[in-house]
Amino acid sequence: MSEASSDLHPQPVLPALPRRRPRTDGRSAPAKPGSARELLSETREPEDGYPLDPPLVDVRIPVRAPHATATAYSRIALMHRFPDAEVGDDLHILFWEKGKKKGGRLLTRARGKTHRTKSRLSPDVLVALNVPRRSTRADYDVDELGPPDFVLEVLSRSTWKHDIGRKLNAYEAIGVRECMLFDVTGENLAGMGCDLWGFSLTPVGREPLEERVLPNGARGVCSAVLGLVAYVAARNPPAAHNETWALTMRWHDPATGEDLPDHDQSRAGEARALAVAQAERSRADAAETRIDAAETRADTAETRADAAEDRADTAERAEQAAQRRIAELEARFGLRGGP
Repeated sequence: MSEASSDLHPQPVLPALPRRRPRTDGRSAPAKPGSARELLSETREPEDGYPLDPPLVDVRIPVRAPHATATAYSRIALMHRFPDAEVGDDLHILFWEKGKKKGGRLLTRARGKTHRTKSRLSPDVLVALNVPRRSTRADYDVDELGPPDFVLEVLSRSTWKHDIGRKLNAYEAIGVRECMLFDVTGENLAGMGCDLWGFSLTPVGREPLEERVLPNGARGVCSAVLGLVAYVAARNPPAAHNETWALTMRWHDPATGEDLPDHDQSRAGEARALAVAQAERSRADAAETRIDAAETRADTAETRADAAEDRADTAERAEQAAQRRIAELEARFGLRGGP
């Protein structure tokens, strides 16, 4: 465009976006928190900390095998445990940030107008016990469905500060009842001295989840919301011989005394159940065939007996007819029977 045409059609001045601290991976990052223990022990963010600046936008990012394995196990296990509830690992939680009437991130600027949308979080796993499961649901809108009951965050080296900081604060603000955190690296990233911990997010603040020693000797973290106990175990066998990561997360059901099955165990259990059902059906079919054969033999025997009875009746009638004929002949010709 020429200078003259520029003067005739000046470009609109766009408002400046909030400045963000640059990261080497190209994504914006929250301000560096204090010590992890201070961050985790604080009850809630002060009121003047809202609205978040920049608005909280948690994008879906590619995950490595350890993270994906822990996430997939929890999702599948909890889906089997709560078949009628919404259990998701790829749902954005949509919400208005506290203190914003039209809050949210800057989406587009077109024709001098600014369009905004809700802030969003993407927990690794969420469970909403009173929300019916929908396979077509792409997002979880808090205004429509209410806050989830439980969320799980699997920490990684690149996201752990975000998970235990702004995301945990946001879960508390929107009314999530429980949040559990799993350090899948086993490197004590948050300085907690353990790989698994969690909080009950009550109206008066955060309460650490109760711990329990399981029958297998593992330290478990109890979820009162789910009625289950989570614990960290070594994955056996590793997926690859050169893999150094060996942690996985398991869910234990105190009511049955057993762990919730993973995907392979669920498939194996379904295959065994199908095999048992097929074997029982085969045995039932064979028994039914034997019963049918026995009934057929009984029907044949009955038919033969009826035929024999008919023949006996016919023979008896023939004999009676012969006796009558003999009697008639004797009477006609004056013959007497006997010597």
